[in-house]
Amino acid sequence: MVGLETQQKRMCDEEQPPTSKTMRYDRQLRLWGDEGQDALESASVCLLNATTLGCEILKNLVLPGVGEIHIVDNNTVSVIDVQTNFFLVPGDVGKARCECVISSISQLNPETKHTAYKLSVSDFVQNHLDSLKRFSVFIVSNLSLSEYKEIAQIAWDANIPLVIANIVGMYTEIRIIVREHCVIESKPDTPLPDLRLDKPFTELIDFYQNIDLSAFTDTEHAHIPFVVILLKCLDQWRSSHNGEIPRNHKEKTEFKSLINALRRKTDEENFNEACQNVNKCVVATSLPSNVKDLFEDPACCVSASASPFWLTAAAVKQFYNVRGVLPVSGVLGDMTADSQSFVALQTLYRDKAASDAQAVAEYVQGFLKKLEVPTEYVSRDLINKFSKNARFIRVIRTNPVESSKEAMRESLETFADEPDDLSHVVLLFRACQEFLKSEGRWPGDEENNLAVDEIKLTQLLREIQNSIGLSADNPPPAMFIKDFVRYGGTEVPSVAAFSGGIAAHECIKLITSQYVPVDNCFIYNGGSQLTSVFKF
Repeated sequence: MVGLETQQKRMCDEEQPPTSKTMRYDRQLRLWGDEGQDALESASVCLLNATTLGCEILKNLVLPGVGEIHIVDNNTVSVIDVQTNFFLVPGDVGKARCECVISSISQLNPETKHTAYKLSVSDFVQNHLDSLKRFSVFIVSNLSLSEYKEIAQIAWDANIPLVIANIVGMYTEIRIIVREHCVIESKPDTPLPDLRLDKPFTELIDFYQNIDLSAFTDTEHAHIPFVVILLKCLDQWRSSHNGEIPRNHKEKTEFKSLINALRRKTDEENFNEACQNVNKCVVATSLPSNVKDLFEDPACCVSASASPFWLTAAAVKQFYNVRGVLPVSGVLGDMTADSQSFVALQTLYRDKAASDAQAVAEYVQGFLKKLEVPTEYVSRDLINKFSKNARFIRVIRTNPVESSKEAMRESLETFADEPDDLSHVVLLFRACQEFLKSEGRWPGDEENNLAVDEIKLTQLLREIQNSIGLSADNPPPAMFIKDFVRYGGTEVPSVAAFSGGIAAHECIKLITSQYVPVDNCFIYNGGSQLTSVFKF
């Protein structure tokens, strides 16, 4: 087996001794690399309202090295805060909550800068209006919309992601609001190899056609790359099937017989790999639906207002229109092969990827010249990354924080008949926010008013259902309404910790522009361990 082992050995020979920073962040660097880490360390995150959930989110951003955290909160520490928030101690009661919390969280990573603002959200906006656009992400926790509406609009206009993180007892809601978020390195879990066996490029054809399997010794035969085996067998198959590749299960079973016919011994691992990769690699090269949507997007055009991302997308679209395929990724996975064959094959794919990226770069340069825009406007690094990851490019667009009633109704109705329906939790959080806006407290916050609060919350629920056009015949179960009132806005520490990790992960996706964030509302029921995602 060569490939990963060879590369690891080469890396070990070339790498410098690890620094303390590399050792500290080793595991996460394997996920998002140096570029992602640099983005994280340059990021500035602002938390509005230092709830337990909000603090857990910051904890999970500070530990991996976020550059700055800012907390806006004009509350003082209460006894309940101490009971639910691990970053507060009994001696903090009566003190400014933002200052106590930030003092504790900042100890987790001395490299993270921190600032506390003992202000209401509205005062914070008025006093720091000129500096709000420098933040990378805003996080809002357990506030009514009226309290953060202004900053939500600022974030929307500046295309700064807003993460809404609400929690009541065992229930959490994590909602992402962003006008446009472009993801080049989406890093799918199990991507199909980009080998182009059905449409081999010229250099690959020359490579495998010059290999004579019959001239190899048994040892050499057992180390032929499975890519070569598949290409040889595809030539045989196409000669008797009108140039077509095997497409269905029956045909691929027959195709595997061709592979096995070339074996010399039953234990040749490379031939096992060839059979195992038939379903993944012997496929028709086509345009993925996400890339088709990208090309059809109105923003994918050559205009003076186009961002570097969209100009590069337009160049890749031009590449596809001319050649009928996307740029080759150049990534070749591990396989059983001798070093010389593997390196030669790997070099072929890498050179082809570089050539395709160069073609895309030339299209980009032509666009920039036409627009009379400096050539450095679109970096070569962006072009290379875009070309390499062209199959997996994603663009996320959400609605503003005040979503259209139609979008919310359609999303909630989709799950209305599901046995594990959590759409009522979405409605309950909306009703709680309305309750908070009108009463200045969470439902159930006063023990003497539980029954009254339950009636009022139920009434608010019906009003919300009516306003978005949901049928009153499917009201949220009474047990959930009682739950929300019973908790009285209290946060369960374990649920906050779990949900804080999820929300922080989404923030990191937004900051690094790697991996695909939730689109766009994540609901968690800690009691039943159920989750759902809604889009509105």
